[in-house]
Amino acid sequence: MENQPSSAAPILAQDAMFENVRRSITYHPSVWGDYFLSHASNFTELSAIEVKELQKLREEVRKLLITTPNNSLHKIELIDAVQRLGVAYHFEDEIEISLKSIYDTNYSECNNKDYDLHMVALRFRLLRQQGYDLSSGKC
Repeated sequence: MENQPSSAAPILAQDAMFENVRRSITYHPSVWGDYFLSHASNFTELSAIEVKELQKLREEVRKLLITTPNNSLHKIELIDAVQRLGVAYHFEDEIEISLKSIYDTNYSECNNKDYDLHMVALRFRLLRQQGYDLSSGKC
């Protein structure tokens, strides 16, 4: 048996032989054509009613972020939901204040039965994601 190279890299002499064998693939045209490439949406601007509703909803979320107790599961899940929805930039100050308070909390409360694995893992991820130096041994 001939000694084969153990590297997964292709051998250059063989590459030269297969260089011109590649064929292009022709796909069937889309039934939509170029419609969506050239379509301009009419929904680019918000009406005054939509802007007012948007501001009202922002204030509701801001109020929830401020009034919910920091070490509650509801607060941690709320911060996670706001971040996952991609609207956390509206509430950066409130989220930062809440996470700072959660980080500064005395972790001797970890023996409390209200702290389940879900809450501990979510709090750990949110704090690490925000840049807090938190060891995996802390609650």
